[in-house]
Amino acid sequence: MPRQAIIIWDIDGTLLQTDLVTVPAVQHGFAAHGLPPPEAAAVRAFFGRSVAAYEAWLASLLPPGDAPRIIEAINRLELELIGEEGRLYPGARAALETLRTAGHLLAVCSNGPEDYVQRVLDAHELRPFFAAVRARGARRDGKTRLVAEIQAEMLAESPVGGPLIVVGDRADDVAAAHQNGGLAIGAAYGFGAPEELRDADVIVRAASEIPRTVARLVV
Repeated sequence: MPRQAIIIWDIDGTLLQTDLVTVPAVQHGFAAHGLPPPEAAAVRAFFGRSVAAYEAWLASLLPPGDAPRIIEAINRLELELIGEEGRLYPGARAALETLRTAGHLLAVCSNGPEDYVQRVLDAHELRPFFAAVRARGARRDGKTRLVAEIQAEMLAESPVGGPLIVVGDRADDVAAAHQNGGLAIGAAYGFGAPEELRDADVIVRAASEIPRTVARLVV
């Protein structure tokens, strides 16, 4: 019988195809103010990074006096597009269903802001899958601390015999897993560069591979 594990999911590049949401929000926001839109690749480079880094990059491309207003408009449009244009990765929902049915405890940990994370959960009806949710937002501490908080919270509620597993596409997901004594599943289908996942315990090429990967890790 497989052991029960705590499995913490990243959102951008792991659950949500963020390029369908954030790229058009940024490009439309710039164009609406008569500014040349950034290339899609430049926007994608900030997926999974902190809100502060992302908004500082946007501000560097905008007229200083107008930057706060335009960034606010981009963020509003992004929230709208999560429900209208946002899509989960193929196999992601089925993977969550399989893992929940197997008795694992699931959580979400994102570098995104709180309203963004909550919108993703609600728009795509993901909230029932997750026993804990953490959004880094403007917090200075990173995913290592957030993962530690989730692990402590979930163990207090329901001690498990299996490992902590973090699923994500960026280097900070891998580091957060290992620095909390857990295992990292690298989502190579996401936005992180290959070298970011070189220390992952296992690399998957599709979300559909995650349940059988977890089954191998928890035996």
